[in-house]
Amino acid sequence: LSSRQAAPIVALHGGPSLPSDYLYPLEDVVPYRSILFYDQLGCGKSDEPNDISLYSIEDSVADLKALLKKLGVRRFHLYGQSYGGILAFEYMKSVACENREEEDDDDDVKCLSAVLSSAPTDVPQIEKDFERLTKELTLPLSGDDDDDDDDDETPIATPNDAELAELFRVNHQCRLPEMPAPLADAYANAGSVWRGTDAICDYVARAPPDDASRMPSSMILRGEYDFVSEDSVEGWREVFNTPFLRYKTLEGCSHHGLLEKGQVYGEIVDSYFAEYD
Repeated sequence: LSSRQAAPIVALHGGPSLPSDYLYPLEDVVPYRSILFYDQLGCGKSDEPNDISLYSIEDSVADLKALLKKLGVRRFHLYGQSYGGILAFEYMKSVACENREEEDDDDDVKCLSAVLSSAPTDVPQIEKDFERLTKELTLPLSGDDDDDDDDDETPIATPNDAELAELFRVNHQCRLPEMPAPLADAYANAGSVWRGTDAICDYVARAPPDDASRMPSSMILRGEYDFVSEDSVEGWREVFNTPFLRYKTLEGCSHHGLLEKGQVYGEIVDSYFAEYD
């Protein structure tokens, strides 16, 4: 994990509390790097205490720092998917605040670069976007038609909650006919104490203070049909204190580009990290 060639990837899953199962395909599409997966507190293979006070973004950042120290990971790339991208940003911001205007030390733990994949800057905005996209999915089913032959039309039933959830999945979450096994496994092992956007409903990304050290170069990645909207990811420009911020949209993909177009996704992630090895 501390090799100076093809530095390892530390992968941060989303949710909160959706464990790393759905990120495991990274191993197949980025085969020449070590990848560190771990399940954050409250899901998967980690403990799930019932005390809600033990859960927060700040606690998750502290857990990540402790894990890196425990494992002796010193030079690495950070990959965060969905909420994992928020966690990646907050980790980098925390380190930047700790190292205010200090010069880098080669012996320090160092994040070389980061990829934030389908990560929103503004959770309240995401909730509004979810409502808008869900409403749009019902419009073709409303039977709204201005033709004069309305009396001859067969009424179209409004989808029930399960049908609407599946419509949303295949349009904006994972555009495959069936939910892929890694994602199904993640949902099966998801936590319940601190889960989903309700757990971070007030989150809006904020820039570090002016005297913080520069954050690592990062790529902001999202799918063309992602429910994490273009407006939401555009907000990262305002909060990163590095000029080296790159944007990439995956054509034909939604929220889980890794599962939809794995080889293309892997090549994008690996080639970006290779620039900063």
